Amino acid sequence: MAARSCVPTKFLVLSDTHNFEFSDTSSHPLQLPTPKADVLLHCGDLTQVGGLSSFNKAINMIAKFDAELKLVIAGNHDLELDKLFWAAQRNDEGAPEDPQDHELAIKAMVGPLATDAGITFLNEGTHSFTLKNGAAFSIYVSPYTPAFCDWAFAYEHHEDRFNEPHQTAKGITSIATSPILDHTDIVMTHGPPKGILDWSSQGN
Repeated sequence: MAARSCVPTKFLVLSDTHNFEFSDTSSHPLQLPTPKADVLLHCGDLTQVGGLSSFNKAINMIAKFDAELKLVIAGNHDLELDKLFWAAQRNDEGAPEDPQDHELAIKAMVGPLATDAGITFLNEGTHSFTLKNGAAFSIYVSPYTPAFCDWAFAYEHHEDRFNEPHQTAKGITSIATSPILDHTDIVMTHGPPKGILDWSSQGN
C-alpha cells in the first residue's frame, strides 16, 4: 500500500455556540474577522433549547466563517433535531410537541439557507471528503453523549454507542449502529472522550 502524501490543511473547531451572534460591541473572544480555514467543524449545541429561529440564527453565524468545507453536527441542546427525543416530549399543557418541528429543524439544517452558508449537516456515521487542495480525509461524527439532565441525543452510561461488542469495556453493552471504523482520520463528537476534559462544573 502506497504511503499517503501530506497536504497542509487548516481545521477550525467550534462547539457549544448556543445562539451566539457576532457583535461589534461584544467582549466575546470570538470576533470578526474569523481565521480562514480549509475546514470548519462545529461539534454541536448550535442553540440553547432548539427552536427554528435559533437554528436559522446559528446558520447565519456560521455563514460568516471563511472555510471551503463547513461540517456541522447536532448537540444535546439542539432538541428538535433528535427525532426520537422530540417525539417523547410534552408541552406545558401535557400534549405532545408538534412532530413537524423536527421536520422543520432538519429542513433548516439542510435547506437553502444552510446551503448558501456552505454548511454540510452530518448524521451519525463515517463520511469522506476531498478538498480542492487534494487533501482527503474520513471523519466519524456523532451528536450523542451520556444521558445528562434529560437532554437530547442521550445514551445510558452502561452503553457504548461507538464501538462493536468485542471492543467495549467490561460491563458495557454495545448499542452501536454505526461504529467507528478502523483507520478513521477524525472523530467528531459532541462530548469529549472519557477522562479527557470531561468534568462538569458540579464535579461529575
